[in-house]
Amino acid sequence: MSLLITGQLIANSLRLDAPPPALTGEVDWAQLVHHADGHSLTPLLYAAWREAGQLGRIPATIRERMAQAYADNARRNENIRRELLELDQLLSEAGVPHLILKGWFLIENLYPDPARRVLYDHDFLVPADRAEIGHRALQAAGFRPLPGKDAWVEKHLPALWRNDNYQWNGYLFDPLYPRPVELHVRLWEQGWRGLAVRQLPDPWADAQTQTIAGLPMQRLSAENTLIHLAMHFAGHLVEREARLNQLLDLARFAQVSTALEWDAILQRAGQAGVSRFVYASLFLAHEVFGSPLPPSIVWQKLAAATPPAFRIWLAEHGAADVLTSDFRRRHKGQDYRLTFLAARSIVEKLGILRFAALPPLGQLAAKYKLRHRWLGPLLYPRYVAERVGSYGRGLLGVKHE
Repeated sequence: MSLLITGQLIANSLRLDAPPPALTGEVDWAQLVHHADGHSLTPLLYAAWREAGQLGRIPATIRERMAQAYADNARRNENIRRELLELDQLLSEAGVPHLILKGWFLIENLYPDPARRVLYDHDFLVPADRAEIGHRALQAAGFRPLPGKDAWVEKHLPALWRNDNYQWNGYLFDPLYPRPVELHVRLWEQGWRGLAVRQLPDPWADAQTQTIAGLPMQRLSAENTLIHLAMHFAGHLVEREARLNQLLDLARFAQVSTALEWDAILQRAGQAGVSRFVYASLFLAHEVFGSPLPPSIVWQKLAAATPPAFRIWLAEHGAADVLTSDFRRRHKGQDYRLTFLAARSIVEKLGILRFAALPPLGQLAAKYKLRHRWLGPLLYPRYVAERVGSYGRGLLGVKHE
């Protein structure tokens, strides 16, 4: 059974426009559950097949494994909900405004019960001038930096968690797995991968207050949420870490959000230079999960803002690429191919080449833990030497980070 057929069976079982297909014929169940685990969909699949009366067609050992994942994820999300309430209180007491990104907000709006959606971290958008205050408040409450995590990331401060000497055994649905907390100062990287990608214009201006986990919390507006979900998935798609559950979040959000102001989405995505990625993610959400497309005039404008070569790749290879993706086995080199396909000008392509050869100063400062960013240029020779050395070790078959 090919991985593509496995991915299609998983996706077809979760489509928004059709019931789960009957589980007939030959199924490589070991491959299927491994693939579903990697896309964080095992609990949701179990619930979908249970409601469709399909559990009897699943081998007992696989059915028990999926049932355990569902039950463990229910326990895990109880812990996450309690932790979210604590984090909200800690940031509020520290005087740090915060918008909840994705996470529990999506669970309560898109899924019938929390056990179906797997969460791995807490994400908040905070004002840049209050981020360090929030970071210190979390550390005072016992959260500690993840070792060697996100040295290159500028969109959020170093992730924190309460590890408490936890030793992970590889089980993706462990209720005790500690959740990282990320305080974002941006929704995505400025100038991402050398492209002319900017930030949304003032996402705080139309932020919404909603009851989340039983308390009033702030979140992005529906329009900005859709853009953020689309950019989040597209970013992982290009960087070869895409998961089907990320795409399903977007598909379900597009389905339930019937009063979106599409003109605002077009304007904001255009100003941020991310219209092509909104198109890519909405296209794949429609192809893979059957989610509705925007109104035709809006869709035409999004398509016009997307380079033809990128549209062709999405039409010919996009769905299969997502259905067979595995973050545990990334295909190096394809990330730059997709970045070039998404580029809209020679200037952007030159920016990609510069990004590939020399990272932005901020990322260099983060990698080498510089106290002053202006010292970054002095470390470019060291960075190049390390890249050359790393490449050489790779040719020799030596495993390296």
